[in-house]
Amino acid sequence: MIGSGDRFRQVHVGALALAAIMLPWSEFLLSNAQFLLIGNWLLEGIVRKDLAGRFKRAFTSPPCLVFISFFALHVFGLLWTEDLGWGLDLCRILLPVIAFAPVLASSSRLSNKEFRTILLLGAWSTVVSTIVCLALRYDVLGRGGYRELSIFISHIRLALLLCFSAAVFALHWPGQLWKRVSHVLGIGWCVFFLDRLSSLLGLAILGLISIYIIWRWSASQPRPMRLMLRTFLLAVPIACLGYARWCAFEYHASETMDFSRLETTSAGGERYYNDTLNPQHENGHFVWIQIADGELERAWSRRSRYDYQHLDQAGQPLRSTLVRYMSSLGLRKDSIGALALTDADIQRIELGVSSVRTGRRDPIRARIDQVLYEVERFRATGNASGYSVAMRYEFLRAGWAIAKEHLLVGVGTGDTRPAFAAQYERMNSPLDERWRLRAHNEYLTLLISFGAFGLLWSLFAWLWPAWKVSANKTPLFVCWAIVFGISCLSEDTVETQMGATFFAFYYALLVFAAPITPAADPPIGTR
Repeated sequence: MIGSGDRFRQVHVGALALAAIMLPWSEFLLSNAQFLLIGNWLLEGIVRKDLAGRFKRAFTSPPCLVFISFFALHVFGLLWTEDLGWGLDLCRILLPVIAFAPVLASSSRLSNKEFRTILLLGAWSTVVSTIVCLALRYDVLGRGGYRELSIFISHIRLALLLCFSAAVFALHWPGQLWKRVSHVLGIGWCVFFLDRLSSLLGLAILGLISIYIIWRWSASQPRPMRLMLRTFLLAVPIACLGYARWCAFEYHASETMDFSRLETTSAGGERYYNDTLNPQHENGHFVWIQIADGELERAWSRRSRYDYQHLDQAGQPLRSTLVRYMSSLGLRKDSIGALALTDADIQRIELGVSSVRTGRRDPIRARIDQVLYEVERFRATGNASGYSVAMRYEFLRAGWAIAKEHLLVGVGTGDTRPAFAAQYERMNSPLDERWRLRAHNEYLTLLISFGAFGLLWSLFAWLWPAWKVSANKTPLFVCWAIVFGISCLSEDTVETQMGATFFAFYYALLVFAAPITPAADPPIGTR
């Protein structure tokens, strides 16, 4: 057993703690933590004359080798890659796999105290980073700019860290009252900030984690309590579906209008543009009817310095934003309707706010309305450009077509970009050029890159090492697996630097470094 005064051990634990702390803050400092971890590992091996032994332990351990093979698969896939530059960049992004796994697999496992400290430092660092984000970017909430709320890393990766942090707070439940209160506040803040981020996926993940933790905890309760809790948990998904259905019903509840009696000219004598076949509406009012563009443009030019025919501050066509906003107020889109807009309304339209409700209701409900709008617009126009949820349908449609053509060995590590570009051309995709992106689904991306065998091997490389060392039986690993596994359904998680580091660091920590029999504190209510 290595003593507590061992400097190499202290640096080892400190480097892991630094990595956990820096994940929500800085890619540069996160990289430095990896260099520190590897450098300390090598130097300790030299000083203790155990360098060869360390490499032998790292690269002869079957669980470690299988996990590293996920990186090796990407290197191997370069053999049939034409876009070698992108392929090499993907391999660089995945370097944390071979930075964390060999070092942790060949080092002594962490003590319960060290493990808990690293996890809690990471969780509290995530909380602090979001407090800083809210303090510096509070103004974006009023215009629905949830993406801008995350300053340091992608809002998607931040949502994953918040979900995992909440699990850490719940599963490492302290004994002292003030610490319990702090953990409750930490969990509450994670939920609050996920709501501010309008992260439907994050809240869904957090819901699944909560169901798992409570279900597991209920096993230790008396039978009546256990049955009551589990019945409640089974009802939660039904309630969520009911709420979503109610939101959709309310969103689609539009004004009743007899289009045959629709006025064709404005009070100023201009002929209205009326698209009665377009079902899009805002706040229950049809959008693309009673539009007098000439009057509206003249009235707008007297109220704002932003050109009616150009873009608002959010990069959207200002005419579209203005028409949608006025529709949400139930106004006709003519000079009389424009006069009804307040100065505050004008400022919000310039910012790119397209509905009077944006920023004035719960962010999650606003996000649900936005998703419903995207789907409705896509059905009406066939073009999903610029709308994240609707565009994913086109991404998946193109991705599946590519996968079917290269089902055996895939297109190679770096050829997903040219493969998608060619497929969009073949299918005459309505997506604008800048929105012709890749799959946004890690499982589909692996299938496209390496074929069916490559996808199956990747899943094996993720699952088998955890099963082999029984990490899959620990609640925290299961919670992390829920976070990572579900994120891969809507994102190419390991194709970004922070996403790949989140994957490699926490997998290696939970599988190769966690105490064999962790004396983890029991979840809420067991003390």
